[in-house]
Amino acid sequence: MIFPNALRALNSRNYRLFFAAQTVSMTGLWMHRVAVGWLVFRLTDSNSALGLMDFVASLPICLLSPFAGAVIERLDLRKTLFYLQAGCMCIAFTLAFLTLTELISFRLVIILAVSRGMLDAFELPTRYSLVSYMVDSKDDVANAVALNSTLFNTARMIGPTVGGFVIHAFGESFCFLSNGFCYLTTLGALRMMRMKKPPIGKTGGESHPLRDTWEGIKMARRFAPYRYFLTLITITGFFSFPTIILMPAMAKSVLHGNSKTLGLLLMGVAIGALAGSLLMASRKTTADYSWWCTRTCLGFGLSVMLFSLSRSILFGIILAAPVGFCMVTCTIACNTLMQTMSGDASRSRIMALYTLAIVGIPPFGSLLSGKLGDIVGTAWALFICGIFCTVAAYYYMKKIDKVSYQILRALKREGAL
Repeated sequence: MIFPNALRALNSRNYRLFFAAQTVSMTGLWMHRVAVGWLVFRLTDSNSALGLMDFVASLPICLLSPFAGAVIERLDLRKTLFYLQAGCMCIAFTLAFLTLTELISFRLVIILAVSRGMLDAFELPTRYSLVSYMVDSKDDVANAVALNSTLFNTARMIGPTVGGFVIHAFGESFCFLSNGFCYLTTLGALRMMRMKKPPIGKTGGESHPLRDTWEGIKMARRFAPYRYFLTLITITGFFSFPTIILMPAMAKSVLHGNSKTLGLLLMGVAIGALAGSLLMASRKTTADYSWWCTRTCLGFGLSVMLFSLSRSILFGIILAAPVGFCMVTCTIACNTLMQTMSGDASRSRIMALYTLAIVGIPPFGSLLSGKLGDIVGTAWALFICGIFCTVAAYYYMKKIDKVSYQILRALKREGAL
């Protein structure tokens, strides 16, 4: 079976197995995420608690991900991802048990979130790096990244919507339990993969993780496109990603809704995100990805400002779509460029820094926006964050445009053009 150009990465058997498994796993993950947010807000009724939960969950990623990149580049990425996914499954089952037996508390949610964050610090760069080994041709890496995001955001559209209704009917514990079982699909797919050689980025020589970590940081600092893209996506994540974290507060406090309202808002985000994913999957070349990344980062800030003005559920759903579109398009473009501009020996370290920027830093913004939301209100907090994101994105858009020739040169060197 030959897939069309927009789905060309699915011609690779290993990626096809992974994609099929993630279809189930990602839906369960988004049910889990919306249930955690609703559980925390139910237990605390606090914007700050939502921000704190996201902060502590990603603090291990912030602290460990640069080091994780240097460690995993000498490991078999497929086996490493298998064990990390199994650990995440155990945490989901534990959270389901504690919630079902009513033993859960905000403190226990925090402890489990920290545990999950420690696994994610290694799991995320491992998963990002493994993509280039799953496809048979390097030309398909960009398409695989876009399809991953398409899948991620299709699940984001289905999972939270289903999760909102499931929470209303059965409670949060059923979402956590479902997520635990969904991990089995990815574990099975990883077992079934056949690779010509072990997916190990760096072989030979002595392993010096701390030294390799520092070399990876220096590499990103010396090469202007790495430096600018990582800074841009960090600032965008810090000021705009908290929009998703504050969705429960927006649904309940501003729009005066319930868990179903939360599911509908997140469905609006997911529809826009799905559109952005499909757009990027249809691109035949990565030559214009820097343009898409910078412009959608700018649009992200503007769309967050507009979303903060929502005062009805209908307008909230409509204005959530541009938030999702810009968020996904900028992250796909940045992720793809980070992977395709770097070689096998350095990709894990670069993707670990990307993980730090996209996952480790935004919780600091969530902590700030959560506290700001308690002081001035959720809507005003989002509006202020949107202003800062817009200004910063415009500044770095100009800088990145000036080094576009370096980006094209790097893509040609690695055979991505």
